[in-house]
Amino acid sequence: MKTRRQLSGEATDATEINISPLIDMVFILLIFFIVTTVFVEEKGLKVEKPDPSSAAEKKEENKTVVFTVTEAGQVLYEGNDIGVGGVAATVKQRIERDKEMPVIIRVNKGSIADLIVRVIDEARRAEAVNISLTPGD
Repeated sequence: MKTRRQLSGEATDATEINISPLIDMVFILLIFFIVTTVFVEEKGLKVEKPDPSSAAEKKEENKTVVFTVTEAGQVLYEGNDIGVGGVAATVKQRIERDKEMPVIIRVNKGSIADLIVRVIDEARRAEAVNISLTPGD
């Protein structure tokens, strides 16, 4: 009769898989990997980052001559409108100690190209060697 029940599809015993040993093994492996992990402390140089303050900017500007050409047609040096005529005198005064001192011309959006070229010419007339343009505000 047992054979008839098995053939008819009636199952009397439910089969269960015991996963407790599997969970135990996973926890043992987890503990093993945690214990054997080596935490590497990377050695290197300690870098002191500069303080992003206006004082650092001022120091850098003392090593350069910075003019700003505005869209209104002004030529500014340290916030003062000096015009194109004041560029050569300012450059001569600043670079008399260091002939290689860079002259930076900040060009604001909408500035007149002719004015920018005249500022560059005035800086060259004052014997500036290192002249560069940067975008302004």
